Amino acid sequence: MTDSSQRELRHVKFGLPQRWLPDETLFSLCSRYHMASGHQLASTTCKALFGHPTQGSGHDFAARLNHFLAVAGSNLGSADEIVEARTVLPIYLVFASKELADAARRASAEGSAGALKFRLGLLTSRFRANHPLKACPTCMIQDASDHATAYWHRSHQLPGVWVCRRHKRWLVASDLKATGIRRFHWMLPSSAQFTLAHQCDPSREVFALADLAIALASRTRLNLNPRVLSLTYREALAEHGLLTPSGSRLRHGAAGLRYHEFLKGLPLIDQLGGIPTSVEGTSAEIARLIGPKRSGIHPLRHLMLATWLFDSAEGFLARCDQVEFQSDFSQLRQGPALSVSPALGPDPRKDQLASLLQAGLTVTRASRELGVDTNTGMAWAAEQGFTIRRRPKVLTSEVRKKVIRLLKRGVHKAEAATAGNVSVETITSLLRSEVGLHQAWKDAQFEGNRRRNRRRWVRWVSANPHSGVKAARLAEPAVYAWLYRNDRTWLAAQTVSMERVTRNPRIKVDWDARDRQLSNEVKRLALELHESDLEGRIKLWSSPHLTDG
Repeated sequence: MTDSSQRELRHVKFGLPQRWLPDETLFSLCSRYHMASGHQLASTTCKALFGHPTQGSGHDFAARLNHFLAVAGSNLGSADEIVEARTVLPIYLVFASKELADAARRASAEGSAGALKFRLGLLTSRFRANHPLKACPTCMIQDASDHATAYWHRSHQLPGVWVCRRHKRWLVASDLKATGIRRFHWMLPSSAQFTLAHQCDPSREVFALADLAIALASRTRLNLNPRVLSLTYREALAEHGLLTPSGSRLRHGAAGLRYHEFLKGLPLIDQLGGIPTSVEGTSAEIARLIGPKRSGIHPLRHLMLATWLFDSAEGFLARCDQVEFQSDFSQLRQGPALSVSPALGPDPRKDQLASLLQAGLTVTRASRELGVDTNTGMAWAAEQGFTIRRRPKVLTSEVRKKVIRLLKRGVHKAEAATAGNVSVETITSLLRSEVGLHQAWKDAQFEGNRRRNRRRWVRWVSANPHSGVKAARLAEPAVYAWLYRNDRTWLAAQTVSMERVTRNPRIKVDWDARDRQLSNEVKRLALELHESDLEGRIKLWSSPHLTDG
């Protein structure tokens, strides 16, 4: 480390606050340092704290925390503790897979958190992913009195929180940072930067939603298993009388109507633009959240459904704990995927079907005994590894072999149906009931997409060898997006060898040469005027040599 680096490090440690204010965010603490340091440029502060001119300046997710702690010392906690208590990331990790949660924490500690919003599904959720800075006007006044400065509270920044629980009033939102204005700047709350709050009083639904968001974000490393969530929601729906008498299906009309009435109590703000606005939409929302596991669901959707179904945050969390305790946790982690049928939960008849098949019954007879459709019985049997002997009907043995061969090559279901002269529904049933066929079909489709997109990328680059990555990305956006999401290692290896388009440098003016030229012209003109017949004081207008230029 050079002497200048050591001096800079000592300067940062001397000026950086060594304690957190109550409920303060990482962005707020760094903003306090920026104001005290006297740095004119935000990038100077960011580079001093995070070793990069922009990474680390985010007000929602953290980045390069290991570098920050090397500069700040250990008084502010570990990287994991900062993520959990000083950023809004934990509310997203509650509903993410453990693998994604671990990757997000590593990205916050070691590198950039720029790709996290995409991986967490924020960019495709129809909710805004920009997290506007929010503050309570009363808290600002009180913080300035108690701590000599207003600052950003972590609980105010969480998605789903639009009220201050302490002062029972609306939060005000800043139009900076989140809109791209002063995106990389440091700032503390001030009244001039906020938009007007709502005029009406906050509703009960708004307070309940805020309570749940704060409770979930406050539990260290909380991670709710998707099946635990599904079972918890279904138990609550049954208690509200919103399941059919058998307990297996959702009463769509009644559930959608009641959930729609609940959502009408939430404020009309930009951050809630993704909520369903019709009874049909709310019904579909419930079915989606209690159905098979789906990735990338925005936490606001879970927060709103749980707030509607449960009386309090404590009640929801207690029920989740109870469901997880009562369930076979290993089965939740390793068991077969949920059925794609409209059933709302793991059906015990699956195990009964397996017992009947082992006893020698046909799948048709076993399905009839259990009161389920034969196609459903065939799907359940395939899930548990049973190979079913079929009686040729429309899908004869020869046609079946031909269709399976096509599906294993990854052709679309419609093409396979046309080739076998059967319906698409027959192909779907075959995919569900033939052991291992569905996975083989998905793998073949993925491999086909990979070959096709690689070929298109290589073809374009070969035709445009002197173009850079940006030009290729603009010319083939869909190809680039697919490769970036699914084949990033190969794409990175290809882009390394591509030429980088260098901007033409601006032609620099040789001011010394121009000055010498002008000086020579002045001397020449002066000599010419001296030798001319002009008498007296020379006026500018009287000299054609001067007025021409």
